[in-house]
Amino acid sequence: MVDPIIKEDNSKLSYIWFLPLIALLVAGWMLYQHHLKQGQTIFIKMADAEGIVAGKTEIKVKNVRIGLIDSLSLEIEQNTVVARARIETDYASLLKEDSKIWVVKPRIDESGISGMSTLLSGMYLEFLPGREGQLVNLFTLSSEPALISNEVEGKRYTLKSNSGEVLEVATGVFFRNYKIGQVETAEFNVETQSMEYSLFIYAPYDQLVADNAIFWLSSGLSVELTTSGINVNTGSLSKLIKGGISVDYPPGKAKGKLVAEWATFPLFNTYNDALEQRFTDFDYYIIEFEQSIRGLYVGAPVEYRGMRVGTVHQAPANILVNDKPLHFRTDDTSIPVVIRVEYGRIFENSKEARLFWHSNIEKWIKTGLRASLKSGNFLTGGAYVDLDMYPNAPSARMSQNAYYPVLPSITSGFTALSEQVSTLLTKLNALPLEKTVSSLNSAIGEYQSLATNLNATINELNQNGVADKMTTNLDSLKLTLDQLTSSLKQFEGTLSNYQQGSDVVIQLTNTLSELEELSQTLKPLTKGIQEQPNMLLFNKQIQADPLPGKQP
Repeated sequence: MVDPIIKEDNSKLSYIWFLPLIALLVAGWMLYQHHLKQGQTIFIKMADAEGIVAGKTEIKVKNVRIGLIDSLSLEIEQNTVVARARIETDYASLLKEDSKIWVVKPRIDESGISGMSTLLSGMYLEFLPGREGQLVNLFTLSSEPALISNEVEGKRYTLKSNSGEVLEVATGVFFRNYKIGQVETAEFNVETQSMEYSLFIYAPYDQLVADNAIFWLSSGLSVELTTSGINVNTGSLSKLIKGGISVDYPPGKAKGKLVAEWATFPLFNTYNDALEQRFTDFDYYIIEFEQSIRGLYVGAPVEYRGMRVGTVHQAPANILVNDKPLHFRTDDTSIPVVIRVEYGRIFENSKEARLFWHSNIEKWIKTGLRASLKSGNFLTGGAYVDLDMYPNAPSARMSQNAYYPVLPSITSGFTALSEQVSTLLTKLNALPLEKTVSSLNSAIGEYQSLATNLNATINELNQNGVADKMTTNLDSLKLTLDQLTSSLKQFEGTLSNYQQGSDVVIQLTNTLSELEELSQTLKPLTKGIQEQPNMLLFNKQIQADPLPGKQP
């Protein structure tokens, strides 16, 4: 029989074994509750910790505290600072992948003055909650504040530019001088060596971004030189200070189909560049010029009687034949130029324009279609390619080299004028003026002898008493002969002025000599203007004398 006292002691001993376990559970629960109160731990990478103090710098959303920086550490290998922060549990759901965080401090920029309240309260970190992605605990501190809040409605698009000009963040986007958005980010892509801009277009203006929209840089000040004068247009003050991006549609075109968010568009330097690059249906042709192509640059227009039909693609042609440029030919001295015939310029329906061009080009060449160089602007020295009909041009046809079809050309401009003057002088010098004057003098002498013999015959008939009925006729004949003699004498006097050594002949000879001297003078002038069209306004650029190379 068991002693009841011993039995009671054993039961108490069994309960004592559970006390440590219960205490452990309570401690764990307390630690868990403490951890919950501490919130979510996150880490923020930054270039430096200027103005950030552990235990004091707060993290806020719309001026509401959601966390606190509790420690700072230095990562020597990555040369960065890592701040550890605690985010309150109620706000842990805000920590999405696309969240942004930046330092709020006094700033003065083109958008105004901000962060002045931190002069008294101290700097803090502003947190912009994300919308997409998973929950994360590692963030990178942004150098600039986020421009667009997630609550603002609109869409984002991408622009790519190869221009050397770099636009700043917050640069405005304008549609017909009305601001509809701004640049949100600006990054340089090392692989493509181009600038990539992220645009935010406010709603409802995102409905203006269609597939035929064109974007170009707008400086706020544009100067255009036209035949009617100089046009100067200025934009807003913000455009003049910072520039901007303009968006619109090609002239005469309605808005196209809307594009999806994050659609990519090219960014052009000017509005004219944007219009030029929209013609994607074209063919290449080669034109071989037997004259200087100085002043002809890539991008110069190709026109047909004032109507633009294409663009100069290469001047001179960058084509290799047997590892040598196309103009390295011993049997040909012409300079090849590559042009693009852009069918969208000929007609809105480029397919019909292409068919029309290919169906008629050979016929046009047979009837005199030729290419020539003409000066577009004496101020800049720029030239352009002109297509026109020359019915008297030597016969030609469109040939084909190893690359592109070849259009025939003619020499034009001042070179053609000089050649015409030289041809005229050659013809004038070839005229047999001395022989013609000598023949006329001989004929006049014969007419004078005939008139003298007639007068003598008439006088003899009158002295011999010819019938009265012939008297009247003879008198009339004599009067006629006298008038003829007078006219011949006047003609002889006129022709005597053109005899060798006369004043008129001397003057005519001097005039021909002056014309010939003028022709010789025009030749170097013509050559100089062909090489440098603006030499009449600016000093001619004289090339340096060639230096003899080292003999092998």
